[in-house]
Amino acid sequence: MAVLKVKDLKAYYMVSIYGIKRTVKAVDNVSLKVNENEIFGIAGESGCGKTTLVKVLSGMVKPPLTVLGGKIIYNFGDQNVDITSLQSEKLRKIRWEYVSYIPQGSMNVLNPVRRIRKTFRDFIGVHRKIKKENFETLVEEYLSVLGLPKEVLKAYPHQLSGGMRQRVTIALATILNPKVILADEPTTALDVVVQRGVIQLLKRIQREQKNAFVLVTHDMAVHVNLSNRIAIMYAGKIVEEAKTNDIFKNPLHPYTKYLIGSLPRIGDKSHRVSVPGAPPALSSPPSGCRFHPRCQYAKDICRKKSPTLVDVGDEHKVACFLNI
Repeated sequence: MAVLKVKDLKAYYMVSIYGIKRTVKAVDNVSLKVNENEIFGIAGESGCGKTTLVKVLSGMVKPPLTVLGGKIIYNFGDQNVDITSLQSEKLRKIRWEYVSYIPQGSMNVLNPVRRIRKTFRDFIGVHRKIKKENFETLVEEYLSVLGLPKEVLKAYPHQLSGGMRQRVTIALATILNPKVILADEPTTALDVVVQRGVIQLLKRIQREQKNAFVLVTHDMAVHVNLSNRIAIMYAGKIVEEAKTNDIFKNPLHPYTKYLIGSLPRIGDKSHRVSVPGAPPALSSPPSGCRFHPRCQYAKDICRKKSPTLVDVGDEHKVACFLNI
């Protein structure tokens, strides 16, 4: 059963610089579905709209970001809620308890002048009335389950390592057992060893709590380890979506093939070819298929018409005229 359905979502940055108005089409007509008890990955180059998409999914829409159309429907069991129509007060009530967000940088969540204990109290206190002694037991037990010493509660954020801060951020986002967790680059800026620990932590939380994850990262290796299904995003649009094994064994979109082909492999010393050219400016994306200026297979129709995302079998979808 789907816990999140996104249909025809358009979220643009409406900016005005020196009197010149610009529209940045960061999320342009995106549709997707996230099921119960699965990790749904979103991959793509920096600047393709991944972070904007996950912000809109969490309801964190502030000018100049504007939702111009579409629906974001969460299934909370007893009701379906379209968060694009909710006022800020109602959004605040569902955030963290039903839908939580792990940001790209841990310091974006942790207040540098508050001890970690106080931050946990602020997060939990908004949603649950709990006595002080029960709060201490709840937090210490949860940190212990996640492999974190209770001493971190006494620390300020700057006294913790980057990996420890990220674990604390993950603990904050998951302690209330939310139905959906939105994770934006949770392993970015971490070394390989710490990254492995964070991946194992996310796996463990999802397995035990059985919540749905939306995992945003440009690192395809992280998706291999975590995601059940992956959507490939390019220039504000989803160009391919499939089960993780299928997308790595049989990528259909030329952009997906470049992403997977650029991954290093143990023992393989052959030359890796990256995607030619550079991503387009989302304020003036190319006509037709947005990938056509960088695609060696581009045809006339690719320059004139934008392909739609179609199902080619076994939950594999692609937006490419080569496969239609």
